[in-house]
Parts: sequence; structure tokens; C-alpha cells
Amino acid sequence: MSAARDQAPGSSGDDPAERLSAWVRRHRAAAALIAAAGILGLFFGYLRMSRTVSINADGASNAIQAWDMIHGNPLLRGWTVTDVSFYTTELLQYVLVELVYGYHADVIHAAAAMTYTLALLLAAILAKGRATGRQAVVRVAVAVAIMLVPGPMTGYTIVLGSPAHFGTSVPLLVTWLLLDRAGTGRDGSPRDRVPRWLACAVAVLLAWGTVADPLVMYVGALPLAVVSLVRMAGERRFAPRRWRGPDAHLLLAAVASVALARAFLATVRLAGGFHVHAPIAEFAPLSKVGTHVWLLIRTLAVLFGAYFPDLPGPLGVAVGVLNLAGIVLVTGALAVVTIRTVRTTIRGRGWSHGDRVTQVLACAIGVNLCAFVASTLPTDLMSTRQIAVVLPLGAALAGRVLAHRLAAPRLVPALAGALLVLACAFVVRAADRPVVENGHDVGQWLASRNLTHGIGSYWGANIVTLNTGGRVTVAPTIGVGDRIMGYRWESRADWYDPARHDARFLVLDLDNPGYGTEANALRQFGTPVERKDFGRFAVLVYGHNLLVDLPAFCVPEVAQRMADCP
Repeated sequence: MSAARDQAPGSSGDDPAERLSAWVRRHRAAAALIAAAGILGLFFGYLRMSRTVSINADGASNAIQAWDMIHGNPLLRGWTVTDVSFYTTELLQYVLVELVYGYHADVIHAAAAMTYTLALLLAAILAKGRATGRQAVVRVAVAVAIMLVPGPMTGYTIVLGSPAHFGTSVPLLVTWLLLDRAGTGRDGSPRDRVPRWLACAVAVLLAWGTVADPLVMYVGALPLAVVSLVRMAGERRFAPRRWRGPDAHLLLAAVASVALARAFLATVRLAGGFHVHAPIAEFAPLSKVGTHVWLLIRTLAVLFGAYFPDLPGPLGVAVGVLNLAGIVLVTGALAVVTIRTVRTTIRGRGWSHGDRVTQVLACAIGVNLCAFVASTLPTDLMSTRQIAVVLPLGAALAGRVLAHRLAAPRLVPALAGALLVLACAFVVRAADRPVVENGHDVGQWLASRNLTHGIGSYWGANIVTLNTGGRVTVAPTIGVGDRIMGYRWESRADWYDPARHDARFLVLDLDNPGYGTEANALRQFGTPVERKDFGRFAVLVYGHNLLVDLPAFCVPEVAQRMADCP
């Protein structure tokens, strides 16, 4: 955005945004200190919000894996993860947090707060782009307003809980920020020539994200490839000498990132490292499209903090209305980019002269939302995790596209007022009381009885292990038919080896009978010598090793034991 654009018609030196921008330029050191204090405030606020929801087994598994990496197993030998490894993102983050903070359940909350704070900052910086003055202030304000107060309950679970795709936005935002700074001039216009290293850096950054989460292929590499192809088509027609320039290099970077990620994972596997399950997404039948569209609307409301059933009280309703406006802004930004694209395409110039990063952001959001509707992944409100990256990407897009419309002097006070209400809600939400973690009492009781190894329903097993700091290990199980089996999912193979471990207890998750019931346990393992109930969980203690003849569910195969899984 050019400097001339910053001086919108009707602006004056009395404009609050202009005065703020001028003050920051004059007092950079003071502004930096205030910004640092604000970032710390955001982190501790999100930490408090995260503690109001219990951790789940997926996050506990990641924390256990990080601890294993610290203690001599960097490749996670013997581990089988899900279809998303988080190996180069959250797992590395957990390693750093555990080195400083220790090995316990609060690691997940601290890491989640760090991730959300970082995503908000990166989205705000990307929204600012090359703008200065009032435009810069408004761009940042729009992005911050959209993300400042996430929705409680399900919303917290998605963006402030265990890793669930939201953290994937960080490598994406870093990639697009680098592309924005290196690929545009000071006035925001695309450069005819970019640094030679840019395409290589983009390929490496996208590969970094893809190793951790295959979603990056669809919301990172694919949008970049599509945008580059369309821009190349326009350049080939109107600037034949340039069409093999930056966009061609970025197209190659997008393709190379997928190859690099696959090569890295194959190398890890050949070196004896962790095993990753294949993605389970498939195309949904056409009869499901209407249901998925309705679920998409609800999940967007959850993601943006505008799901009113989770927002009680006048302040909750006010925040919901403001966050609903955030959805409208993101939708409007998508519409603006789409209309611009159609117009320029009709005129025969494609996207070749537009803002490359804005085009990539819009394409990424569109791909993610369309994939959600077309796939079999949507099931309930927890499916919000499948579109979690839309929140920070959408915040950045709205700031970049709509700020010049919202920067009118008559609208700036309204934006400031909205930020003030959201800031008040942020403080109120941060004051909520934390919850007691699931399985905490189970782990303490097992440790007090010197029961250090056992098996248990998946959604409780690794939680108990983490809550005890590793003093007790509970190997995950699942119910298949009428049998309880070892579960090759976020687990380590040697946990199920009867020659190495003597498993004398079973932890049943009474809220999830699909992972094993008491009736199945009695038929398979016999009558326990002791039973202890802890609300949601029941512990059955046995006088023999439960790992002997324990079958394994290898996903999707079944084997006689875990060591026989392919």
C-alpha cells in the first residue's frame, strides 16, 4: 500500500490512528516496551483461558513424545503417531517448553498459549504488510480484533487446547510474511525480480509445515501453485519476458515442498523413526453436502468465537456480535478478492498485477472451506479443528483487503470501541477458574499403590501417564468387537511387550465404551482382585500380566500382538 494511499480523503492530524502512528515513530523504544508488555499480557491471558479446559489424550501423547525425544529418542523409534505427526512444529515446541518448565500437564496449556499469541502477532504483522500510518494501524487493529477473544468451551479446545491444526497456521504465516517482505516493494507492488533465495526458503518453510501436518499441502503448497500458475498465464500474455520470473520459481517451490516433506518422512522411517498413519479423508456423497454446509456455518461460529450457545450473559452476547462481525469481514474480504479476480480475468490480465500474498490467503481459505464441505471429515462441532487455520489467515486477509475502507475517520472510533469491549472481555475470560485435569486422581492413586505399568482406554491412558510425570505408564487400548486390544495410535510398541513390562491394571473410560467396557474386560481378563472408581474412570487391578496374549489393533489391521503389526 503506497504512502499516498495512507492519507485517505478527509484524514487529518487529529485522527486518533494518525496520532498513534506518529507517536510510535517518535518513541520507538517506549513503543517496543509497551508492545512487549502487551505480548506478555496476551500470553498469560491465553494461558489462563487454556487452563479452563482439560487436556485430551492427543495432546498428552505429544507431550510424552517430546519427553522421549529429550531423553535420547529424537526420531521417536517405536512410536506410531496419527496421520498428523506435529513433529517439526508442536513437538519441537513441547521439547523446548519441557526443558524449561518440566514434564506435566500444564506444558500443553503453556504451549497452546504460546501458539495462539504467536499466531495473533504473525497475523497482525501480515495484515499490516507494507502499509504505514493510519492504514497500518487500522490493518493491525482489524486482525487483532478478529482474533483477540476466542470462543470458550469448544472454541478453547480447538485453539487453546491440544494440537489440532491451529498451530499449523504458524509456519504458513511465517512463509507468507517472508514472501510479502521479499516479494514486494516498499509500496506493496510485486517486484519483477526477487532474491534468488526466496523460492528455496519458501520451499523449505512449506516442507517444514507439511512434515508436521499434511494440511499444509492443501492450504499452503496448493494455493501457492494455483496463484502462481494464474499469474504466469497473465504475465505470459502481457509480459512475455517476465512470465518465467518469480511466479514460475514459486510454482517450483510449491511442488518441491511436497517432495522435500515426503523425502524427510521417508528418511525418518528408514532410520527406524516414527510411523505415520495414512490420512483418512475421503470424498463425501453429494447427499451430505447440505449437512456439511450447515455444519460449516456452525464451526465457523465456534472458531471465530461467535457461537452464541457457548456465550452466556450480556458481555458474552456483545463479544459474540463483534466476533460475528469478524466473520462478516473475512467473508467480505474473500468476496472482494474474488470479484477483483473475475474482473481482471475478464479483462485478460488474470492476477498478474495483484497482491500475491492476498491472493494466496484467499485461495487457501477457499480451498480449506471447500475441502471441509466435500470430505467425510465433518461430524460435529469438534470438526472445527479441520478449518482452524482459517481464523488467523482470515484475520490477515481482512486487514489487508478492507482496512482502507475501515480507515475512514468516522469509522476509526467504532473500531477503537470494539477493541475496548473485546479487551474487557479478554480480561474477564482470563479471570475464569482453571479446571482439575482429567485423570489426575487416577494417576496419584496408581502411583501410591506402586502400580507403574498398565493398559487403559485411549482417551484416558496417556493423560494418566502425563499427569504422573511418567511415574505410571498406561498403554492405550481400544475395543474391537468384544475384545480389548492394544492400540497402535499415539503409542510406543514396547509398552505392549510382556517380556519388558508387567501390566497389572486396566483403566476404563466409562464415558467412551467404544474403547473397552467392563463386561469385555471381565470376559477377557477375568475377575479383578480390586476395583477403584474415579468418576469417569474405573481402575481394575489384576494379579497377572495383562499384556500376555493381548491382541493389537494396528489400524486398520488386527494382529495377535503389537510386535506383529506391519
